[in-house]
Amino acid sequence: MKGIAPSIPRRTHRELASPAAPGHRHEQMKNVVLPLLASGLSAEAVFVQLRGMYAPDVSDREIHNLIEWAVSKNPILCGHRWNARNCGTLSLSREIRPERVTTDQAIANAQKWLRGFRCDEGDLWHISPWRPLEDPRFDSLMLFAALYSKEDHINIVTEFALEQKDGERKANPRGSGKILRRDDWMRWIRDHGTPQSEAGAWIRPNPVKKRGRGRDGAVTDEDVTSHRFCLLESDALPIDLQLSVWARLPLPVAAIITSGRRSVHAWIMLNCANAQEYREKVNRIHVLLSRFGICSSNKNPSRLSRLPGAQREIAKHGDGAQRLLYLNPEPAEAPIFERRDRKWP
Repeated sequence: MKGIAPSIPRRTHRELASPAAPGHRHEQMKNVVLPLLASGLSAEAVFVQLRGMYAPDVSDREIHNLIEWAVSKNPILCGHRWNARNCGTLSLSREIRPERVTTDQAIANAQKWLRGFRCDEGDLWHISPWRPLEDPRFDSLMLFAALYSKEDHINIVTEFALEQKDGERKANPRGSGKILRRDDWMRWIRDHGTPQSEAGAWIRPNPVKKRGRGRDGAVTDEDVTSHRFCLLESDALPIDLQLSVWARLPLPVAAIITSGRRSVHAWIMLNCANAQEYREKVNRIHVLLSRFGICSSNKNPSRLSRLPGAQREIAKHGDGAQRLLYLNPEPAEAPIFERRDRKWP
C-alpha cells in the first residue's frame, strides 16, 4: 500500500488491499475511513484512496458522505493503534469549523475530553525536563536560556494603561517596551531582577527585530524574526482544567506559565519557516481547540504573553506571581502526560 501512513492498523491495510464486491463496498468503506483519518491522512487523501479502490458505480458523493460522517465522529490516534473508545488524545487531522461555546460548554467539553485525567502545578514541575528554580523571581532566566539563542532579540513590556471591566481594574500593555538580545536581558535580570510593574510584565514569545516599525518603535507582526511559538490561553476554563488540557494535548508544548490571575499560558513550539505557514498552523490549532474556549485573539505572531518571574498586583489572583510551571526546549508532538501515567485512574 504505497503512500499510506505507517500507523494504519494491519487490519485496515488488508481491507485496502482487497476491495469488496458489489453490495459490500459501503460497509467496507465505513470500516476503513475512521482509522485512515485517525492515522493522520487528510479528508482529501482518504477520498483519493477510496476512489481508487472502486469502480464508478460507487459514486463520488457516496464516498464524500462517508468521509463527512467519519469526521463527525472525531477520529483519534492512540500511539500507532486505532482505538476510538479508549484513547484520550485529540485528533489534529480532521476538518472542522471553529465552535462558539459558552463558558459552561467549554468546561463540559474539556471534562468530557479529559475523561477524568487531572494534573496540578506540582505534577508539571516534576515532569518538566528543565525544572523551574526554587526562587520563581528568576524563572525568566531559565526561559531565556532554554528557548532562545544568543542572537535572538526579545521584547518585554511593563508599562500599562488601566481600564474598568466588569467592575474590576484591568491593566493593558502599553508602549513599545524594551528590546535586548537574550544574553543582555539575562545580565540585566541578574543585576536588577525580572522587569515588572504593578501590572506584572509581558513578553513576546517570538523573537523580534532590534526596533519595531510601529509607533515609537512598537513591535508589529512584520517585526517578528522567528515564527517559533504560538500562544494558547483559555479564560473560560478554571485553572485546574487549563493545566490538565495543556498537559494532554498532542502538541509540542515548550512552556506553561501562570498569568498571576485566572489563566495559564501554553507556548506551542511551531518553528515555522515563514508567516504564511505560521498563520495556517495557528488557525488550524485554534479551530480544533475552539470547543475549549481558546482565546482567538492570540493568533498573531507578535502577541504578548506573561513573563515568568514577574509579580503583579493589579487584578491578581492569589499572590499574583507569574510562574514558570513547565519548560521543555525540545518538545515532541505528544502529550506531556501519556495515558499510562500515574495520574490516570
